[in-house]
Amino acid sequence: MPGKLIAILLFIALSIGSVNGQTKLFTIKVAGLKIGNLFANHIKNQGFDYYVTNSMVEFFCLKKIKIHIKTESLFSNGILLRATVKSTINGKDYSSRTIWKNGHYDIDCNTYNNYSYKDTTLTKPIKWSAGKLYFEIPAPGDEVYTESYGKLGTVTEIARHTLKMASPKSKQVYYYSENAKLLKIEVVTSIKNFEMFPTDSIK
Repeated sequence: MPGKLIAILLFIALSIGSVNGQTKLFTIKVAGLKIGNLFANHIKNQGFDYYVTNSMVEFFCLKKIKIHIKTESLFSNGILLRATVKSTINGKDYSSRTIWKNGHYDIDCNTYNNYSYKDTTLTKPIKWSAGKLYFEIPAPGDEVYTESYGKLGTVTEIARHTLKMASPKSKQVYYYSENAKLLKIEVVTSIKNFEMFPTDSIK
């Protein structure tokens, strides 16, 4: 599906009818010290689901590192139509894009550490993306798409109420309570390992 048509569908989805929205705030910490925030938004309308995350991080690791990442994902009836990631790390810009068109995904992903990946052979409809996990819980064995890297990873259960997902440059561990409330996310990357703690929903 061409990018312009997806943009039109997104505009229609967010402009017509009743819109349900939810926003969550996550505090990002390293060794107990706050280094940034992540805002996650989910807008649902007319069979469309629109997920947006914005994260801002600043810390020292031999030198000062400042990171801003914005991820957007659009689903239609549970299937990913488009995902974009725009990130800036110490002033250098990166971008990744995934578009569903003509029965396959057109993937062009670029991020830090010279990571680059392009593909047009993925024909399996994507039902889960990383941005969706802030609002919904996958089951062990579900495949989750990482918007930054253009790859699918399988979710595994490593302990009771604890799920793990790996991507090409990082891995994430999600901790849940007995009633399926997200309690903590551990993220391991080549730059820095950190933890994310959700606050109560803003709305």
